[in-house]
Amino acid sequence: MNDYGFFDEGPDNPRESKGEGKKNTFQFNENHLSTLYDTDVLDELFFNLLDQGEIKNALKVAEHLIQVAPFSSDSWFKRGVSLNNNGYYEESIKSFEKAIALNPTDTEILLNLGMAYENVGYSSKAIEALNQAISLSPEDDELYFSKALSLQHLEKYTEAKIQFDRCLKLNPNHREAWYELGYTLDMLGLLNESVSAYERHIDIDPYSSNTWYNRGIVLSKLKRFNDAVYSYDMAVAIRDEFSSAWYNRGNVLVSMGHLREAIESYVKTLEFEPEDLDTLFNIASAYEELEEFQSAITYYEQVVSLDQGFADAWYSLACSYDMINSHALALGAIQQAVTLVPENLDYLQAKADIEYNLGYFYESIVTYNKIIEINPLSPQAWFDLASLFLETNHYQRAIEAFLKVIELNPKHADAYFEMAVGYHAQGKTNETLRCLKQSLEYDVEKKTLIKEAFPDLVLDPKVVKKLGI
Repeated sequence: MNDYGFFDEGPDNPRESKGEGKKNTFQFNENHLSTLYDTDVLDELFFNLLDQGEIKNALKVAEHLIQVAPFSSDSWFKRGVSLNNNGYYEESIKSFEKAIALNPTDTEILLNLGMAYENVGYSSKAIEALNQAISLSPEDDELYFSKALSLQHLEKYTEAKIQFDRCLKLNPNHREAWYELGYTLDMLGLLNESVSAYERHIDIDPYSSNTWYNRGIVLSKLKRFNDAVYSYDMAVAIRDEFSSAWYNRGNVLVSMGHLREAIESYVKTLEFEPEDLDTLFNIASAYEELEEFQSAITYYEQVVSLDQGFADAWYSLACSYDMINSHALALGAIQQAVTLVPENLDYLQAKADIEYNLGYFYESIVTYNKIIEINPLSPQAWFDLASLFLETNHYQRAIEAFLKVIELNPKHADAYFEMAVGYHAQGKTNETLRCLKQSLEYDVEKKTLIKEAFPDLVLDPKVVKKLGI
């Protein structure tokens, strides 16, 4: 969307005032205002005050104009403009409605009434007023533009596109219309057309940092990453403090695998938003992907110091600690993440792994049981639990868990193989051989592992023959 608002569009849209400002011939004096009854003089004063940005005094003049000419639509129009400029939006609507009641065919009043409705979120009423204006002045491009904006705010993008197209047919150089059409086309998923619209805006206004920025967003969606980076480069060249452009530039560079350059872009973002959590998190993630875990930890710690509730940051911090074998610190971090989001399976899996690394086998078993409670149909969760039982010499419990894996995935070769290990430890040779045979049926590569894991069995020629190894 645009950065400008109704009644605040700068010199390219002078539609707010009826007539042109004149050279100021005297200073405003509130004490003398009540002595002025000449509407031409009051008009001159009104426009001079608007030109000088003295919107409060302009409103005082407009209020006096109502007293002098209460049945003049122009007086009520000026009052509406002044009220709007001072932030009294609902009151401005009443003035514009009074003005249009006095002069129903004035499209300028209808336009401003429509924009006033829009200011307070009455988009449907705005469209009604603008439709009335269009019926009176069908060649006025600004009416179609304003109607398109209201439709856009209602998220009726297809209808908005039609109105922008009509506006641009009448005025191909309507700068704001090309910009807003670009946004509308983006919302419609017409990405190539959106890029073209933004480029038309750039042809008219090449120094619009917002347009270069939006163009970059759409190009990113199209996966035209090099072009997107160029667009963001232009945006920050025009406006160095454009933190969002630096941030998005970093995101695109990450997508391209240019992690160090992405980090530089994120660091630039921090110059303007030093405590932006997403930027700090993305820098940490880039360092983690580069396997520079200590640097990643530094930034993850900044994130959680600023926001104790950032669960993903605690999780990523735990993973980074774990990678440098700081398992105790990793456990503290992952416990924070699990406390915040108790049923997140990734967090619980990391917690179980870290507990295992610390030798906290009972705690790890408890965590795996929690994972299975949440996701009982996960063969991997059952396999991990079974493997832990096997490693801690709980052979029967391991076998029962491996049987659950096979129930969920009957061709799970590893489950059969590890179950054979459990049976072998119990001295159950027939069950061991049966499981090994099943394992080989689904993965012949297990032959080598059988020789390593069961050296006593492979000394028996009958076993070798039976397994075909």
